[in-house]
Amino acid sequence: MIVVIQWTHWLFWGFVASVALVTVETIGQGLGFTRLNLPLILGSAFTPDRDHARALGVILHIFMGWAFSIIYVIGMGFLGGPTWYRGAFIGLAHALAICVIGWQILPGIHPRMASETHGPAATRMLEPPGFMGVNYGIMTPVAVFVTHAIFGAILGAFYR
Repeated sequence: MIVVIQWTHWLFWGFVASVALVTVETIGQGLGFTRLNLPLILGSAFTPDRDHARALGVILHIFMGWAFSIIYVIGMGFLGGPTWYRGAFIGLAHALAICVIGWQILPGIHPRMASETHGPAATRMLEPPGFMGVNYGIMTPVAVFVTHAIFGAILGAFYR
């Protein structure tokens, strides 16, 4: 099966979905559903200054989401074409991979994150996410699943 990508549609809707993802994550954090601050986590990999890290992290998160959106588009192509529910399904699968695998390897590769086996230090300013990210709040896995389902649903519904 050959998947044909509509590049201009992917560029636009991938960007829109990425901005929506970051926006909904920020709203979830602001409302207290989770303490997960992915822009801070991403940005602090490059700078110890927390304010600069947040700003850089927002930009990084949008661009990473944009890059991941091509995988969603290709995946929906293999599943029979873009629909909101196929996009949401891929988003849920992506969230599962993040929660079960991603959070576990992050302390090992992030220069400023403590791990479950090695506690905080002067250079390790972030707590580890823990299994499924629950160190950032019991609702964190729910927030990750919901935001990624929304991301995929936006791509599936509007990408053509």
